[in-house]
Amino acid sequence: MQLNDVFLNDTQAASRCDGICCPANTISREGIAPCTPCPDDGGLRPYMGQHGSKCQGVMSEVEILDFFFEQTHGEEWLKHEWLNSSYHWEPGSPACQRSGIKCNARGQVTKIILPSLGLRGPLISELGLLSELQVLDLSNNQLSGFIPSDLRFTPLKLFDISGSRMQGVVPPLLCIKEGVNGNGIGPPGINFDLLYACENIACPRGTYSRYGRASVPENEEDSGIQCQPCYDDQAAIFIGRDRCKDISIAGLQIRTDGFRRGLAKSMPVLPIFVFLVTYMWVKLRRGKSAARSPPPGDAGVNNCEGRFRPSIHSNGERDDDDDDENDNDNSARGRSLLSLQRWSSSRQADNDDEHFDDDDWTAADSEAEDRNEMIELARRKARLSGII
Repeated sequence: MQLNDVFLNDTQAASRCDGICCPANTISREGIAPCTPCPDDGGLRPYMGQHGSKCQGVMSEVEILDFFFEQTHGEEWLKHEWLNSSYHWEPGSPACQRSGIKCNARGQVTKIILPSLGLRGPLISELGLLSELQVLDLSNNQLSGFIPSDLRFTPLKLFDISGSRMQGVVPPLLCIKEGVNGNGIGPPGINFDLLYACENIACPRGTYSRYGRASVPENEEDSGIQCQPCYDDQAAIFIGRDRCKDISIAGLQIRTDGFRRGLAKSMPVLPIFVFLVTYMWVKLRRGKSAARSPPPGDAGVNNCEGRFRPSIHSNGERDDDDDDENDNDNSARGRSLLSLQRWSSSRQADNDDEHFDDDDWTAADSEAEDRNEMIELARRKARLSGII
């Protein structure tokens, strides 16, 4: 780096920094020593190296607010139906009488609170000339452009541009400014990278948090609020995002944009998929219904007791519509079957007794008795069939 000849050759200038650049609120023809103080007109000129024959004009707080109103399209604020008409600023009106503006006892602007009012346009650097500005809340607007580095000249305690459309990065000199959103303020032992961080001013591109920024941990065990990754189209462009449109499932983020595109591609096969699911569901229901229904030929007979039991529908309900005549028929069938079983059992016992006790038993007698039993059995079955 080649220093200025004046700084190198002039021993008196070499002992002063203005040999490099005129300090703030001073001016010279070339912006270096010798520098002349600007007129004491109550304003602050924070820029170094002013050059020319006349100091730059100083803007009053009223002029700064008027310029801010103009640049953020303040004439359109009233076009939003949900806004209060009192937010319209009349040019030249006292700064402290405007809605959203708070002042101290000396009449200096200390707070600008204008969230969700539809502001659009750049965030003007002239706000850095408000020497007592402590709160600047412009969240959820349509502000665009970049964060001006001149805000470092103000004693900001709260700076909120979350939900806006600001781009770029947080100015490095603002990142190391102590006090903004708690930046640089924390208990001993806190990680320095978390204590002083640009994320404490606004979340960078590709990240988000519910406040649009990170927060300094309150103790060593606390991790504070950190900006989390987000891959939606908004977060990829803008800083200070306070929401993410991605879908998070079990910690896995799915891009909603990609999900919608994939869903659009799958639309042609969606009817086929719905048909297959419906078909499988119907088959399953029919299978369960068939499993609950009794097999054919055994709908009303209890084989263990020889009695008829009432039919059960597939939905598990008893048939309560049978009349008394059906009940009598079932009783008659049960008595006939029971009588037939008892008769067969008694005949078998008689045959066994005769086989062992009758000394006059012959093969012809056995054949005759068998024929009689068959005849009797056929007769009883015929009668039973008539009843059934």
